[in-house]
Amino acid sequence: MNITIGENVKKLRNQKGVTQEKLADALGVTPQAISRWESGAGFPAIDYLPDLAGYFEVSVDELLGVKLSKREARREEIYAEIRRYEEETGYPRGDTGAVERLREMSAEFPKDEKIGFALAEAMLFSQWDEEEPNRALLREAERILRALIRQTDDYDFKFRCVKELAALYKEKWLDEQGYAEVVNMLPSLSSCREFFVTDLCHGAQQEREAIDDCVMTLVLHTVNTLRDYVAYELPNDDETWNDKLSYFETMIGFFQCLEKIIGGEKASKADPSIATLYRYMATYHVAADRYDETISCLEKSLSYVERICENPLFEHVPHNYAWYDANMLAQQDRYDPIRKDPRFLAVVEKLNALAK
Repeated sequence: MNITIGENVKKLRNQKGVTQEKLADALGVTPQAISRWESGAGFPAIDYLPDLAGYFEVSVDELLGVKLSKREARREEIYAEIRRYEEETGYPRGDTGAVERLREMSAEFPKDEKIGFALAEAMLFSQWDEEEPNRALLREAERILRALIRQTDDYDFKFRCVKELAALYKEKWLDEQGYAEVVNMLPSLSSCREFFVTDLCHGAQQEREAIDDCVMTLVLHTVNTLRDYVAYELPNDDETWNDKLSYFETMIGFFQCLEKIIGGEKASKADPSIATLYRYMATYHVAADRYDETISCLEKSLSYVERICENPLFEHVPHNYAWYDANMLAQQDRYDPIRKDPRFLAVVEKLNALAK
């Protein structure tokens, strides 16, 4: 028997994202047995090899290390192709070509969580803007997401799956009860790691960088939630617009204060949120026929989009921000009164250049 089998079991287990306990339960052995195999203190009996290979979707030869590197290389090729889909096309809506390609990838690695999620996401995107979507395809995406939620031990990955599933219930199934049930799969804010790190930062002796990351995460989610609450839940008429503008300015000021406290590099994670706040403000100004203020807000939003495009933190997605803003300005007729203004045209031109 090849003495690298323990190393391969550990590597495959980590790739699959399962614990020693979960693998042990699947095989009918103790977690201590898995630990001994992975440490080289013992080897699995030959009777377990087919079950191990089947669990990891590899051949026994690959489990023993004969062809593992080749299979790993193939998996990495698929991951690279998925990244290209996400970065270059963003799974264009209405396009089912990515779905069929990802089906092929999933057939090669049927239990790979990353590939399964990409397939479900492509299915959802392909039907998102369709007036009469392919409900069978959406149901298939739902089944994939629910299976991933059940099988994963990665909390962050589970959150991504729940988020997509919740959006499906909210936007396509129009099922508020189902939406609430999906959301309730997640713990409350007081149970998240960011809350614990910041609440216990002194006693836990956390690194300053880790605390800063958690503070930024909590602030971003809080302010973005408050922003949408102000925009969509509060009464929306010309008597409330100035109040809403004041609230948005306060939120921007809070982010700017945070930049002074934490520092520019970490605080730059707020740039997309600030760009959105200025864009929201522009919609209220233009509705009130305040055109100079409208363009000023659009210019400020653009300045933050430019910062996003220059920031390595956002290297995979900046063109999406620019594309969305340019598309919004082109399609919304509220901007017709200023559409020929040189400053407005300059904003649109720069956004289109950044979106390429």
